[in-house]
Amino acid sequence: MSHYRNWILLTLLVIAAPLLLIGGFNFYIDPLWCFSHANKYNRIQIPFDERQQKTNRINFSPAAYDTLILGSSRTTYMDQTELTGCYAYNYALSLMLMEEYFDYVEYAKQQVGHDFAHIVIGLDFFVTNQNLKLPDNFAPPAYYIGITEGFAYRFKYLLSLNILEYSRKNYDASRTGIPQNFDYDREGRKTLKRVSPEESQKLIAANLDNYEKNIFSNYEYRDVPGILTRLKEANPETRFIVFTTPTARPLWDLMVEKGLLPYYERWLKDIVAVFGQVYHFDYPNSVTNNLDNYYDASHVYPEVETLIAHSITGRNDPAIPQDFAMLINEDNLDENIHYIESLAR
Repeated sequence: MSHYRNWILLTLLVIAAPLLLIGGFNFYIDPLWCFSHANKYNRIQIPFDERQQKTNRINFSPAAYDTLILGSSRTTYMDQTELTGCYAYNYALSLMLMEEYFDYVEYAKQQVGHDFAHIVIGLDFFVTNQNLKLPDNFAPPAYYIGITEGFAYRFKYLLSLNILEYSRKNYDASRTGIPQNFDYDREGRKTLKRVSPEESQKLIAANLDNYEKNIFSNYEYRDVPGILTRLKEANPETRFIVFTTPTARPLWDLMVEKGLLPYYERWLKDIVAVFGQVYHFDYPNSVTNNLDNYYDASHVYPEVETLIAHSITGRNDPAIPQDFAMLINEDNLDENIHYIESLAR
């Protein structure tokens, strides 16, 4: 009988040992951001599922944030600590559409327990196309929220072999100190590896080709004012700080070439009508004309995002070029529209 019992215990140990090793390693590296610990082997985090990762983080590691940042991958590179006077959570996501804003804001408010004093939004012209073709079709916010709220979710995932592979990649990158093209640290700051001018030119060319075929083609203006008004009305005590994300001059020129300037102007007018003003960076200026500031045609490097963060929160930063930002409001809207039109000629 004793021999039989020992055999059972040994069998259970043989089965349990690998599971304990997998679970322990996944916990230690935490690639899905379900825990708050940091160490030298999880300091580099690959954003393989930003919607789930960032939803997990604000659910399992909530803080007294007073500011929420929204936007697409362009805005993910904004360091939330660079927003003067704000304690911010960057909830920007790759290919985030305006329709996603509302649900993610409501969930974030639920986690922090109060309305936000500020909501910062990086607005992209490309998402105004109702018919744009995206390389990835993401599930609605309720899907990711449902997963993170699932019973014992953050403990169940620890035994996943798929997650183990991401843990291994994060471990290797952290151990060697060699980041991927883009990744996060444990504080939620995203980096972007600078590429050579030659590589950047290739990325820009590929970007332009994609925008011409999939983003700007079959254009139909989305209900921008309806979507943004719903968000604003649901947050009446919140100050909205909205800005346009700066695209490289070749991409801006392509937008004009495709006959979309009237819709671009309509977009600016709708933003001003809803929020009263917008910090406008997406037009030809010394930053957007200099391709050294760009990874590809639509993504500036994080240091440019820092200039934007300082500009929209009123920090006196001598590094901000004088021609980099327009503060467009109802009083100067027509004047600035005319100026932008002159740049398109």
